[in-house]
Amino acid sequence: MIQLPLLMAAIALAGAPVRGDEPQIRFLSPRHLATVVGPTAIEIDVMLPRGATIERVELEIDGDPLTTLTRKPWTAEWDAGDASRGHHLSAEVFLTDGSSARAVIRTSPLRINLFEEVGFVNLYARVRDSRGDYINGLEKKDFKVLENGVEQEIRQFSTRRKPLRVSIVIDTSLTMEGRKLDKAKRAALDFLGVLQPGDEGIVISFSDEVRVAQEVTTDKQMLAKAIESTRAFGGTALYDAVYRGASKLKGFDGRRVLVLLSDGRDEAKSGLEPGSLHTLEESLEESLRSEAMVFAIGLGRDLQYQTDFYGRQTVADVLRRMADATGGRALISSGASELRRSFKDVAEDLRNQYLLAYLSNDEKKDGSWREIQALTPGRDLEVITRSGYYAPNEAEILDR
Repeated sequence: MIQLPLLMAAIALAGAPVRGDEPQIRFLSPRHLATVVGPTAIEIDVMLPRGATIERVELEIDGDPLTTLTRKPWTAEWDAGDASRGHHLSAEVFLTDGSSARAVIRTSPLRINLFEEVGFVNLYARVRDSRGDYINGLEKKDFKVLENGVEQEIRQFSTRRKPLRVSIVIDTSLTMEGRKLDKAKRAALDFLGVLQPGDEGIVISFSDEVRVAQEVTTDKQMLAKAIESTRAFGGTALYDAVYRGASKLKGFDGRRVLVLLSDGRDEAKSGLEPGSLHTLEESLEESLRSEAMVFAIGLGRDLQYQTDFYGRQTVADVLRRMADATGGRALISSGASELRRSFKDVAEDLRNQYLLAYLSNDEKKDGSWREIQALTPGRDLEVITRSGYYAPNEAEILDR
């Protein structure tokens, strides 16, 4: 029979960490497979062998560094976004003796019915003064958001850079042949420098038909190769290209941007019919449904006077309409030499953005168009963001 004192001593030794034990680390928050939305607190628990000292704790989200902690509390803040997709979280503790331990969890995306119920409306906005200069340093209290004229409560606010997925859509019709297309390629290649780790790119070229030269990738070399491979021929399926490029941006948890470069109107090579199967209105609606910011770069001074195929509006007005509705920007370059400046302007716009997100107080799922207006009350500033969005549609939800 084991004596009670010996039994108690054995239990004590079994439950106590001893020198030589491995450190242990675990997530207290969020829990594994939990669904998290918006600003989220990450809390880590670290258990050490006797006498061990922590050098640092490194946190990563989806393989990208979030922060390094060197002292208690082992906590950090993270913006989980709208939870349209799940995330992988990693925490690794490093001790001064060289040993380490790692914990990994993942969060779950929202189920479709729950996602529709949460329904965050995300606005990526930039602010300019009367001289056109960017205004940074504003706070949530400086903004006001209206939906169909009704003020909304801003639930999320951030100036932190969000991941980017960009569709680079290049006109390769016959009118772009030669030096014009060569300079367009060089400008697009320079633009790839905007992409940071975790950002994604797509390359689309269009003439009579739309061609996806490179599917979604984070590899800049693959994107560069696709840009360099473009060749000029045929007509201009402009609206089909915008439609396709916008659709490729759906489902991404972050900023969705379409950069369009074109030197002419939507027109078939024959000049006798439109170049696209889709209309301007359809391509614009797809851009809005995809929550894509369209940055349209028009190449050529004559775009200010050249009308669309039906003679209803100028090509420059078409590009401005796409940009203004989606919170992007239209830039008309008078010559190929100005293309790099135009791409740099797009990059600057992307660097100077605020995230404003709200839950609409209109809970109807009727698929209706809802107009958005963002303001800075009492200040003579321009807030540039998308003009609105389409509400969830109950019938579409049930069909999924």
